[in-house]
Amino acid sequence: MLLTLIVLIAVLAGSVPASAGVADPVLVEGPQKILVVAVRFPGTEPSLTLPQIEKKVGQVGGYVRMASYGKAWLEPRLTGWYEMPAPLGEYRVSPFNYQVDRGRVRRLLADALTAARRDTDPDAYRCVWIVVGVRTRPGEGYGMIAYAANPGMLSGVLQSRGRRARLEAVGLSGGGSFSGPAIVSAENAHVGHVAHDLLHALGGAKGGVRAVPDLYDFDLQSDPRVEHTSPAPFAIHAGPWDIMSQHFIQRDRPPPPPSSFTRLQLGWIEPSQTVTVRPGETREVTLKPLALGQGLQVVRVPIDAHRSLLVENRQHVGGDAVLPSAGLLVLEIDTSREEGAGIVRVADANPGVPGLQAAPFVPGAGERRSYLNTGAGVAVAPLAVEPDGALLLVVTTPERLRDFVPGDRR
Repeated sequence: MLLTLIVLIAVLAGSVPASAGVADPVLVEGPQKILVVAVRFPGTEPSLTLPQIEKKVGQVGGYVRMASYGKAWLEPRLTGWYEMPAPLGEYRVSPFNYQVDRGRVRRLLADALTAARRDTDPDAYRCVWIVVGVRTRPGEGYGMIAYAANPGMLSGVLQSRGRRARLEAVGLSGGGSFSGPAIVSAENAHVGHVAHDLLHALGGAKGGVRAVPDLYDFDLQSDPRVEHTSPAPFAIHAGPWDIMSQHFIQRDRPPPPPSSFTRLQLGWIEPSQTVTVRPGETREVTLKPLALGQGLQVVRVPIDAHRSLLVENRQHVGGDAVLPSAGLLVLEIDTSREEGAGIVRVADANPGVPGLQAAPFVPGAGERRSYLNTGAGVAVAPLAVEPDGALLLVVTTPERLRDFVPGDRR
């Protein structure tokens, strides 16, 4: 039964085995046992206490429960502080993805898990989260605020194009090894930094690619000329519409929820909540707000083996209350692209507003009243928003678009 559900989710999500940037969807549900290991370094004092770390663990757990519609939740155990056998400088990594020293990542995990093994068995947990006890900014403190180590930095998936994502084995002092999912964050990382990397870990990897890819731009992230105090400058493909694109919108607010793409990849949207409309067809559909997880959630328009559209309704309710605008959002999916090169691109209804902040299409308003893809023979337009936030839309052909949106200026 489980295998059948995963296959059906893969069909609905439009995933293709062994595609360049995305593994098949997985099913992440129920309790997720997480071991949180807090580490410190000789001569460096953490600025947060263990109770403060525990509070952040709870916030990350709340995010996972919200994002999954209550289908997955964390069962964490926090342990530490463990003092590492070498000073901070011997573990510090670059803030740029392409320049992270995999050897230092491996050493941190090996030393942290060797210490934690005195009190518990890391293999008994779904995932390990290493909390580095030093305040960090780009290039300061630990160097990088957070990252997915496994699958991720350990295999060099983010170092350069062509590297393959996989779960690496890390040898531990005294014998044995650890090869499970692992993430690393500085003590002052935003909840969104941690949740972003945790979704990587929960999704895992298969066929050399991750099920939950990064949606920000790798080249911009590794460009020292680009401002690194906010994730927004790298989020050129999907903006703030998915935590895998932009870890947070405002530092003092919760992170944005995942888009329908990431939720489909994790099995959090049921097959019955997705409807497929093929190019050339005309169909009116009512979508409930994506944030609530109820009723029909997604329209999928398949274009070819790798390309599709996902259409969703983002309203200022639930977790989506943090978003900068609301309306009909169109995601252009291309799984032939490599991770970090725009697997998901959000269509922009208002390109005059920077950062995709006003990307959703709104009935009767905006620079663009509808989404038009002449190459694929598809047009999508919002028709009305109901008092409960439900959105009536039409998927049609470019030729028939004016039957539904006569005022479109294009």
